[in-house]
Amino acid sequence: MPATLDDVARHAGVSRSAASRAINDRPGVKPDVRARVLAAAEQLGFRPNRSARSLASGRSSVIGLVIPTADLRVDPYGAALTHAVGRAAAHRDLALVLQIADERPGRTVQHILADGLLDGLLISAVAVGPAWVDELIDAPLPSVLIGAHPSRTGLTDVTVESVESSSAAVTHLFAAGCTRVGIITGPPGRVDAAERLTGYRLAHQRAGRTVDEHLIVPGDYTRPSGLTGAALLVDRGADGIFASNDEMAVAAMWTITHRGLNVPRDVKVAGFDGSAIGEMIEPSLTSVVQPFDGLASAAVGLLEAAIGGDTAPARVRLEPTLVIGGSTTTT
Repeated sequence: MPATLDDVARHAGVSRSAASRAINDRPGVKPDVRARVLAAAEQLGFRPNRSARSLASGRSSVIGLVIPTADLRVDPYGAALTHAVGRAAAHRDLALVLQIADERPGRTVQHILADGLLDGLLISAVAVGPAWVDELIDAPLPSVLIGAHPSRTGLTDVTVESVESSSAAVTHLFAAGCTRVGIITGPPGRVDAAERLTGYRLAHQRAGRTVDEHLIVPGDYTRPSGLTGAALLVDRGADGIFASNDEMAVAAMWTITHRGLNVPRDVKVAGFDGSAIGEMIEPSLTSVVQPFDGLASAAVGLLEAAIGGDTAPARVRLEPTLVIGGSTTTT
């Protein structure tokens, strides 16, 4: 049978009310008592009854994540982010519900707000666009944006630095011997895509190189745009490619190989995200690795603070790491 609150209280040598206060993080509990109770709960595998706790606190301990369907279906970024948010929520004993972003949501905004299921929302910036997502951002329900909104300020958000880290990736391609480095950009209107293009230009400026505008080709973070973009860049004489996400970078490597060229000997490739897909190919992908766990933990922490009444907008900016793989290293 599952452990009960009475079991925890007996194991910790405290009253049932003291155990309840400690587990629910209420005031009036001595630090040593709280530590004993939490240790007993962990040892016994105790999990608070969510329904009872909701009645007592007025909260459901359930949060939502708004993310586009396509991110879960084809883009490793969406899967990695969802997985990390799920872990961060579980660590704080919160349940997670996915709200799939589409032009026409299955549930109306009014239902999401009125049914009382959610304490707050995490909204992926990738989902921004449909009017109903902006309605959720403007709603009284506490929310945190993961990524930057393309046109609005004053929101609580958690972002990953993209300018300097993209510049570092392009600079690495120069250092690896590339003289004509092209970029496959991200979708128009995306803040992260614009920042990665800025980083590409910044690396050229710092190296005293002139940007060849013909080596800037459009992409949209999907595999087909990576295939097409790489074909254009190879035809234009690129010996290095910085793709604005890993999905396009892996597609670029496929195109290069099927042109009878070698990665990294003929064309070196770097991406952005650090998703698992880059580790599963040969050669492994050089990529700017996003701190998904840190991103999710910070976002969930900010949302908990907002749910608790901290309404002041806050911004957390995390630093990614350039990890060198075989796609840019000639042995």
